[in-house]
Amino acid sequence: MHKKSVTIVRVDHGLDGTFGRMFLPGGTDRVSAEPPWKDNRTDVSCIPPGKYECEINESPHFGLCPEVLSVPGRTHVRMHAGNWAGDEAAGRRSDSEACILPGLRFATLKGQPAVSSSRAALAELMSAVSDGDPRPGVRFDLEIIDATGEAGKEWDNGTR
Repeated sequence: MHKKSVTIVRVDHGLDGTFGRMFLPGGTDRVSAEPPWKDNRTDVSCIPPGKYECEINESPHFGLCPEVLSVPGRTHVRMHAGNWAGDEAAGRRSDSEACILPGLRFATLKGQPAVSSSRAALAELMSAVSDGDPRPGVRFDLEIIDATGEAGKEWDNGTR
């Protein structure tokens, strides 16, 4: 069994979050939300664009979900269910402390841009990367491409 791959292409960013198109193994096209770029700061920023390995494991807070490994200067970055990823310091709603929230589609919920049906999208993601058997220890590759030209631009110096 070869390792699966997920690609996120970030397409929009602002105080309401960093939004992307998420392509699952097999070509399924979903969406994602992450917090705005804040210089890769723990708990408030999306992570730098680049290539990462992920592993499904048990989170004390979110249950079984993927963890993004080897993020520079960061730990416990996960892909978990949630709707909003806005800048809380600017008064926006957020279900993410620097994590990636998968969704079936973009939506506006309670007046703020978000992703919808996140639990269903997370289940789809977990199934797609694990050949239908999501379990601890399953690993897959994640590539994050920033098409906005904003988030993590100083990381685009050939070191990743």
